Amino acid sequence: RRHAEHLYRKGDFTAAMDQYVYTIGSLEPSHVIFRFLDAPKIPLLTKYLEELRSRGIATSVHTELLKTCYMKLNDVSMADKVSASLSKSMTPNTCNSIVSNLLHQPVEALATICSFDAPNAVEALKSHGPILAKAMPKETAGLVISLCDGVYSSSIGKMSRTERHRSGEDALSESLESNKKRPQTCEMYPVHLFSSAFLEHPKLLRVILSHCQKNKRVIIPSLKRMLLELTLEEWNNAKRLKDIETESNMRNEAMAMLSDPNTANELGNYEALVIVQQQDFTEGMVMLYEKLQMVSSSIEAYAEDGSYKARRQMLAMCKSDPELLADVLGYFVKMAAGKIALDDDESSINSDSEIGELLDDIREALSMAKSQDMLPPVRVARILAGDGVGQFSEERSRRVKNDEYSVPLSVALDYIGTVMDESSKEVDRLKDNVEEYNRMCNSMEDEISELLSFQTSEKSQDVNGINIDEMYSKLLESPPDSSSERKSETVSESFWREMAHSPDRFETIARFYAKDVLD
Repeated sequence: RRHAEHLYRKGDFTAAMDQYVYTIGSLEPSHVIFRFLDAPKIPLLTKYLEELRSRGIATSVHTELLKTCYMKLNDVSMADKVSASLSKSMTPNTCNSIVSNLLHQPVEALATICSFDAPNAVEALKSHGPILAKAMPKETAGLVISLCDGVYSSSIGKMSRTERHRSGEDALSESLESNKKRPQTCEMYPVHLFSSAFLEHPKLLRVILSHCQKNKRVIIPSLKRMLLELTLEEWNNAKRLKDIETESNMRNEAMAMLSDPNTANELGNYEALVIVQQQDFTEGMVMLYEKLQMVSSSIEAYAEDGSYKARRQMLAMCKSDPELLADVLGYFVKMAAGKIALDDDESSINSDSEIGELLDDIREALSMAKSQDMLPPVRVARILAGDGVGQFSEERSRRVKNDEYSVPLSVALDYIGTVMDESSKEVDRLKDNVEEYNRMCNSMEDEISELLSFQTSEKSQDVNGINIDEMYSKLLESPPDSSSERKSETVSESFWREMAHSPDRFETIARFYAKDVLD
């Protein structure tokens, strides 16, 4: 030690370091390290730290310092080797402590996390993710995605000095693309471990969650609902800014989530319905209304959309459920009346215009009403006149004025003409039926009168032809019937014979008495 210090004072630092190496084990390493911390002496400090490491007495602080020395010397390969050994030997608490000391330099802190093995990197991100995401959001997101995909490794995760100066957008896009080609090197960590770090960066959080959703990674239901909400928010923003490409992409992502059976079950239909209603996502609302069999709400959503495709769907629903026709016809009338009120040029109303298409849809609905015969013509007329669905109401103050929501009479001429023709035919048919019934009644009345008169005359003739005295004299003159006497004798013999042999004489007497053969 004295020799080393003598050489150090003379300025022979190389020889002094050679002597300090011999003091390992007897001299505190910090005494030597503090003497060689300036830049020209970094190679000598590296030699001393390597010696400590080779003898197995280097602490994690010494190893981290050795890695920093190699980075200062631009020896990346040796720094990687030291980092690998350092990460394996360190506990999560040690890793967190190291990163905490580097948080004032986010780039260095993230590079240090990238040098850890996967479990320590996860623990460090869970503890310090919000701070790192605030300073370097896209780089942190790339690291999180590699952990979720299971392709993270300390050699892949490490950032060189050149990489640290790239834009975060490039780093994130390269991470998403390169992850597809990498083999799995670690456990796939669930994204909810890191989601809280990106609460101040909703777009990045949506990118991470969307990547995990597309690649079938583990996502808890609450994060799936958050993904749907963030996707629809971005869709709404793109729609407002008229960014057609982003609007289409977000719409497709949202519809894919809602139509996927597994995702839909985890989202919950009612919870998803609340989200799409908040963002006014009509297509999603209609899908969920159909799943939940909320037919009236589906019709209302299609009516709010008002597009040609939506109107065709409304008519298709009427074919399967005729009871919906009144509502659909009412919505068509309201849509057509609203557009006609805004269009002052009547000559623009033709089959090729939007108003003309609406009027054609009304004609088709009227034709359907005629063929289905579910709606009374009076109710159809009231709907066409602007009375909503044509239901009678006592609250006249709430009714819409006919002038506001009505359509031209020409739209209903075919329907009204057909109904009137059929009504006229029906009236004629009923008249003929009434006349025929009247003739039948008159004929039956005549027949009944004839029968009554004939019966009366025949009865009087029968009464006049009966001679009672003559019939009585014949009865007196007729000889007595000997057969009845013989029959009476036979019955008497049978009675006494049965009385002689019957165990219950009372029953025998009652039976013969019932036959009315006993006097």
